[in-house]
Amino acid sequence: MEGSLRKVQFLSIDLETTGLNQKKDEIIAIGAVPIIGTRILAGESYYRLLRPEKFKHESMKFHGLDPARLKTAHDFSEIAEEVADLLRGKVLVGYAIELDYGFLKRALKREGYKVENKRIDVIDFEKAVCYILGERPVGEMTLDNLAKKYRVEVSYRHNALADAFITAQIFQVQLLKILKYGIKTIDMLFDLIKRVERDRQYHIF
Repeated sequence: MEGSLRKVQFLSIDLETTGLNQKKDEIIAIGAVPIIGTRILAGESYYRLLRPEKFKHESMKFHGLDPARLKTAHDFSEIAEEVADLLRGKVLVGYAIELDYGFLKRALKREGYKVENKRIDVIDFEKAVCYILGERPVGEMTLDNLAKKYRVEVSYRHNALADAFITAQIFQVQLLKILKYGIKTIDMLFDLIKRVERDRQYHIF
């Protein structure tokens, strides 16, 4: 994948689910915020609630969504096509993104859609930022700690769209930082992240 980072189409995504088991649990909310280069397109944000086959009441403490609110929500099959279109051609951005991507990929596969997106986890990106700038990490790399470091306002959490927007803003600042240090293309960014992953002697591991 080549091209200027300022022209790449990114998509910050976040899900709410009934649990963390991709084989048994279900998606109940999808939030997504498009980004082109360093520009967040908040006006084109995407948010859908989904009706699960089985609701886990214990998961409410994390997402706050109750069965009554989800009773009239979409079934994933009803929005699969628009979700597949939303993801097409995008580099996905997220916090602990592999979990969300796994849920989406599995759900789309059941509806006959195959997705293969490049992904950037803001945790891995933060390690790369610290590496190239010689900065100390924020400590435990929670979404809240990253938001605090980059002065991103956090007024509402554990809502898929709110968390996707927080993540988009963190990613935006991270991107601006590495652009100043000569990382100009998406290939260079992925190479940097991989290089940091390989460097097990780096102080943040």
